Amino acid sequence: MSEKRQFPRFELKAPIKFKVPTQKMDISMASIKNISGGGLCLLVNQKVAFGQMLQVEFVLPHDKTNVIAMCEVVWVDVLGEESEGGYKYQLGIKFVEIDKQQQKAINRFVVHRLKARVREELQQVLPAQKESRRQKILVVDDDKVTLGMVKEVFSDEFDVITAHDGHEGIEKAREWRPDIILLDIIMPDMDGFSTLMLLKDIEETRDIPVMMFSVVREKSKIFQAIRDGAQDFILKPFTPENLLVKIRKTLYNQ
Repeated sequence: MSEKRQFPRFELKAPIKFKVPTQKMDISMASIKNISGGGLCLLVNQKVAFGQMLQVEFVLPHDKTNVIAMCEVVWVDVLGEESEGGYKYQLGIKFVEIDKQQQKAINRFVVHRLKARVREELQQVLPAQKESRRQKILVVDDDKVTLGMVKEVFSDEFDVITAHDGHEGIEKAREWRPDIILLDIIMPDMDGFSTLMLLKDIEETRDIPVMMFSVVREKSKIFQAIRDGAQDFILKPFTPENLLVKIRKTLYNQ
Protein backbone atom coordinates (compact mmCIF):
# COMPACT_ATOMS: atom_id res chain seq x y z
CA MET A 1 0.00 0.00 0.00
CA SER A 2 1.30 3.44 -0.83
CA GLU A 3 2.52 5.30 2.24
CA LYS A 4 1.19 8.49 0.72
CA ARG A 5 -2.43 7.33 0.90
CA GLN A 6 -2.33 4.91 3.82
CA PHE A 7 -4.19 7.09 6.31
CA PRO A 8 -7.31 9.26 6.02
CA ARG A 9 -6.32 12.88 5.40
CA PHE A 10 -8.03 16.23 5.17
CA GLU A 11 -7.04 19.85 4.73
CA LEU A 12 -6.84 21.80 7.95
CA LYS A 13 -8.70 25.05 8.49
CA ALA A 14 -7.44 25.53 12.05
CA PRO A 15 -3.93 26.67 12.95
CA ILE A 16 -1.33 24.18 14.10
CA LYS A 17 2.11 25.43 15.03
CA PHE A 18 4.94 22.95 15.02
CA LYS A 19 8.69 22.74 14.69
CA VAL A 20 11.37 20.22 13.87
CA PRO A 21 13.98 20.70 16.61
CA THR A 22 16.57 18.35 15.12
CA GLN A 23 16.61 20.33 11.87
CA LYS A 24 16.19 23.78 13.49
CA MET A 25 13.18 24.35 11.26
CA ASP A 26 10.37 26.55 12.57
CA ILE A 27 7.49 25.94 10.21
CA SER A 28 4.49 28.24 10.20
CA MET A 29 0.93 27.02 10.46
CA ALA A 30 0.38 27.88 6.79
CA SER A 31 2.79 25.12 5.80
CA ILE A 32 0.67 22.31 7.17
CA LYS A 33 -1.37 20.89 4.33
CA ASN A 34 -3.18 18.15 6.23
CA ILE A 35 -2.95 15.69 9.07
CA SER A 36 -3.94 12.08 9.57
CA GLY A 37 -4.08 9.62 12.41
CA GLY A 38 -0.76 8.20 11.32
CA GLY A 39 1.32 11.24 10.44
CA LEU A 40 1.55 14.69 8.90
CA CYS A 41 1.78 16.13 5.42
CA LEU A 42 3.86 19.31 5.33
CA LEU A 43 4.81 22.03 2.90
CA VAL A 44 8.39 23.20 3.46
CA ASN A 45 11.15 25.17 1.75
CA GLN A 46 14.03 23.09 3.06
CA LYS A 47 14.81 19.82 1.30
CA VAL A 48 14.37 16.74 3.47
CA ALA A 49 15.54 13.29 2.40
CA PHE A 50 13.28 10.26 2.03
CA GLY A 51 13.71 7.95 5.03
CA GLN A 52 15.08 10.70 7.28
CA MET A 53 14.01 10.63 10.94
CA LEU A 54 12.57 13.85 12.40
CA GLN A 55 11.38 14.81 15.85
CA VAL A 56 8.35 17.07 15.57
CA GLU A 57 6.47 19.13 18.15
CA PHE A 58 3.03 20.61 17.65
CA VAL A 59 -0.13 21.56 19.51
CA LEU A 60 -3.59 20.52 18.34
CA PRO A 61 -6.21 23.29 18.06
CA HIS A 62 -8.13 23.86 21.30
CA ASP A 63 -5.69 21.60 23.15
CA LYS A 64 -2.80 22.89 25.24
CA THR A 65 -0.99 19.55 25.23
CA ASN A 66 2.35 19.70 23.43
CA VAL A 67 2.62 16.66 21.16
CA ILE A 68 6.12 15.32 20.60
CA ALA A 69 6.65 12.52 18.08
CA MET A 70 9.53 10.81 16.34
CA CYS A 71 8.68 10.52 12.65
CA GLU A 72 10.05 9.05 9.45
CA VAL A 73 9.84 10.84 6.10
CA VAL A 74 7.93 8.35 3.94
CA TRP A 75 7.43 10.40 0.77
CA VAL A 76 8.69 13.63 -0.76
CA ASP A 77 7.23 15.62 -3.68
CA VAL A 78 8.91 18.52 -5.46
CA LEU A 79 6.37 21.30 -5.98
CA GLY A 80 6.16 23.64 -8.93
CA GLU A 81 7.08 27.31 -8.86
CA GLU A 82 3.43 28.33 -8.56
CA SER A 83 2.74 26.15 -5.51
CA GLU A 84 0.58 27.39 -2.64
CA GLY A 85 2.56 29.80 -0.46
CA GLY A 86 5.63 29.43 -2.64
CA TYR A 87 6.81 26.27 -0.86
CA LYS A 88 9.29 24.05 -2.68
CA TYR A 89 8.59 20.62 -1.18
CA GLN A 90 5.68 18.58 0.12
CA LEU A 91 6.53 15.69 2.40
CA GLY A 92 4.73 13.07 4.40
CA ILE A 93 6.01 12.03 7.80
CA LYS A 94 4.81 8.93 9.61
CA PHE A 95 4.64 8.68 13.39
CA VAL A 96 7.17 6.10 14.59
CA GLU A 97 7.37 6.90 18.32
CA ILE A 98 4.57 8.77 20.04
CA ASP A 99 2.92 8.69 23.46
CA LYS A 100 -0.23 6.55 23.42
CA GLN A 101 -2.37 9.24 25.02
CA GLN A 102 -1.15 11.81 22.51
CA GLN A 103 -1.92 9.39 19.68
CA LYS A 104 -5.45 8.96 21.05
CA ALA A 105 -5.84 12.75 21.17
CA ILE A 106 -4.78 12.98 17.53
CA ASN A 107 -7.20 10.20 16.55
CA ARG A 108 -10.07 12.01 18.32
CA PHE A 109 -9.13 15.24 16.56
CA VAL A 110 -8.99 13.52 13.17
CA VAL A 111 -12.38 11.82 13.61
CA HIS A 112 -13.96 15.05 14.88
CA ARG A 113 -12.71 17.01 11.88
CA LEU A 114 -13.72 14.29 9.40
CA LYS A 115 -17.24 14.17 10.86
CA ALA A 116 -17.45 17.94 10.55
CA ARG A 117 -16.33 17.67 6.93
CA VAL A 118 -19.02 15.08 6.21
CA ARG A 119 -21.70 17.35 7.71
CA GLU A 120 -20.36 20.30 5.72
CA GLU A 121 -20.44 18.36 2.46
CA LEU A 122 -23.96 17.06 3.07
CA GLN A 123 -25.26 20.56 3.75
CA GLN A 124 -24.43 21.38 0.14
CA VAL A 125 -27.08 18.94 -1.04
CA LEU A 126 -30.28 20.69 -2.07
CA PRO A 127 -32.97 20.31 0.65
CA ALA A 128 -35.43 18.96 -1.91
CA GLN A 129 -33.07 16.08 -2.60
CA LYS A 130 -32.61 15.12 1.03
CA GLU A 131 -34.58 12.29 2.54
CA SER A 132 -36.66 12.97 5.65
CA ARG A 133 -35.28 9.79 7.23
CA ARG A 134 -31.73 8.78 7.98
CA GLN A 135 -30.36 6.77 5.11
CA LYS A 136 -28.65 3.42 5.59
CA ILE A 137 -25.23 2.40 4.30
CA LEU A 138 -24.13 -1.24 4.29
CA VAL A 139 -20.35 -1.75 4.16
CA VAL A 140 -19.15 -5.24 3.23
CA ASP A 141 -15.41 -5.76 3.72
CA ASP A 142 -13.12 -8.17 5.56
CA ASP A 143 -10.83 -5.22 6.42
CA LYS A 144 -11.63 -4.07 9.97
CA VAL A 145 -9.83 -0.74 9.40
CA THR A 146 -12.12 0.20 6.50
CA LEU A 147 -15.23 -0.89 8.40
CA GLY A 148 -14.18 1.06 11.48
CA MET A 149 -13.30 4.21 9.56
CA VAL A 150 -16.58 4.36 7.62
CA LYS A 151 -18.68 3.59 10.71
CA GLU A 152 -16.90 6.13 12.92
CA VAL A 153 -16.82 8.99 10.43
CA PHE A 154 -20.24 8.56 8.79
CA SER A 155 -22.38 7.34 11.70
CA ASP A 156 -23.50 10.86 12.71
CA GLU A 157 -25.20 11.38 9.35
CA PHE A 158 -26.10 7.83 8.24
CA ASP A 159 -27.08 4.52 9.79
CA VAL A 160 -23.98 2.46 9.03
CA ILE A 161 -24.30 -1.34 8.97
CA THR A 162 -21.19 -3.51 8.58
CA ALA A 163 -20.57 -7.03 7.35
CA HIS A 164 -17.27 -8.93 7.36
CA ASP A 165 -17.88 -11.14 4.31
CA GLY A 166 -20.17 -11.65 1.34
CA HIS A 167 -22.50 -14.12 3.03
CA GLU A 168 -23.10 -11.79 5.97
CA GLY A 169 -23.45 -8.87 3.56
CA ILE A 170 -26.23 -10.55 1.62
CA GLU A 171 -28.14 -11.47 4.78
CA LYS A 172 -27.87 -7.93 6.16
CA ALA A 173 -28.86 -6.44 2.82
CA ARG A 174 -32.04 -8.53 2.82
CA GLU A 175 -32.76 -7.68 6.46
CA TRP A 176 -31.98 -3.95 6.49
CA ARG A 177 -32.64 -2.93 2.85
CA PRO A 178 -29.91 -0.25 2.85
CA ASP A 179 -30.00 2.76 0.53
CA ILE A 180 -26.52 1.92 -0.79
CA ILE A 181 -24.06 -0.96 -0.43
CA LEU A 182 -20.28 -0.45 -0.33
CA LEU A 183 -18.73 -3.74 -1.41
CA ASP A 184 -15.07 -4.77 -1.42
CA ILE A 185 -13.86 -6.94 -4.30
CA ILE A 186 -11.15 -8.97 -2.57
CA MET A 187 -12.65 -11.04 0.25
CA PRO A 188 -12.07 -14.64 1.34
CA ASP A 189 -14.53 -17.43 0.56
CA MET A 190 -16.87 -15.33 -1.63
CA ASP A 191 -15.39 -12.32 -3.42
CA GLY A 192 -17.14 -9.07 -4.25
CA PHE A 193 -18.10 -10.07 -7.80
CA SER A 194 -19.86 -13.23 -6.59
CA THR A 195 -21.59 -11.24 -3.84
CA LEU A 196 -22.71 -8.62 -6.37
CA MET A 197 -24.17 -11.25 -8.69
CA LEU A 198 -26.18 -12.78 -5.83
CA LEU A 199 -27.39 -9.35 -4.70
CA LYS A 200 -28.67 -8.69 -8.23
CA ASP A 201 -30.37 -12.10 -8.36
CA ILE A 202 -32.34 -11.58 -5.14
CA GLU A 203 -35.59 -9.67 -5.53
CA GLU A 204 -35.27 -7.77 -2.23
CA THR A 205 -31.78 -6.47 -3.02
CA ARG A 206 -31.50 -6.24 -6.82
CA ASP A 207 -32.42 -2.53 -6.98
CA ILE A 208 -30.09 -1.37 -4.19
CA PRO A 209 -27.21 0.65 -5.71
CA VAL A 210 -23.81 -0.94 -5.12
CA MET A 211 -20.45 0.82 -5.04
CA MET A 212 -17.44 -1.47 -5.24
CA PHE A 213 -13.96 -0.71 -4.00
CA SER A 214 -10.60 -2.43 -4.08
CA VAL A 215 -6.83 -1.98 -4.10
CA VAL A 216 -6.90 -3.69 -7.50
CA ARG A 217 -6.16 -1.02 -10.13
CA GLU A 218 -6.75 -3.12 -13.25
CA LYS A 219 -9.18 -1.40 -15.61
CA SER A 220 -10.66 -4.78 -16.48
CA LYS A 221 -11.80 -5.22 -12.87
CA ILE A 222 -13.45 -1.80 -12.86
CA PHE A 223 -15.22 -2.56 -16.16
CA GLN A 224 -16.33 -5.94 -14.78
CA ALA A 225 -17.81 -4.30 -11.67
CA ILE A 226 -19.83 -1.82 -13.75
CA ARG A 227 -20.84 -4.51 -16.24
CA ASP A 228 -22.09 -6.76 -13.44
CA GLY A 229 -24.34 -4.02 -12.08
CA ALA A 230 -22.26 -1.84 -9.75
CA GLN A 231 -23.32 1.80 -9.74
CA ASP A 232 -19.80 3.12 -9.14
CA PHE A 233 -16.24 2.15 -8.21
CA ILE A 234 -13.60 3.68 -5.93
CA LEU A 235 -9.98 2.66 -5.46
CA LYS A 236 -8.45 1.89 -2.09
CA PRO A 237 -7.07 3.57 -0.14
CA PHE A 238 -9.63 6.37 -0.34
CA THR A 239 -10.22 9.44 1.77
CA PRO A 240 -13.56 9.94 3.55
CA GLU A 241 -14.11 13.05 1.42
CA ASN A 242 -13.73 11.13 -1.84
CA LEU A 243 -15.98 8.36 -0.58
CA LEU A 244 -18.61 10.90 0.46
CA VAL A 245 -18.58 12.48 -3.01
CA LYS A 246 -19.28 9.06 -4.53
CA ILE A 247 -22.02 8.26 -2.00
CA ARG A 248 -23.65 11.65 -2.46
CA LYS A 249 -23.54 11.29 -6.24
CA THR A 250 -25.32 7.95 -6.01
CA LEU A 251 -27.88 8.86 -3.36
CA TYR A 252 -28.71 12.37 -4.56
CA ASN A 253 -27.86 11.94 -8.24
CA GLN A 254 -25.28 14.75 -8.14
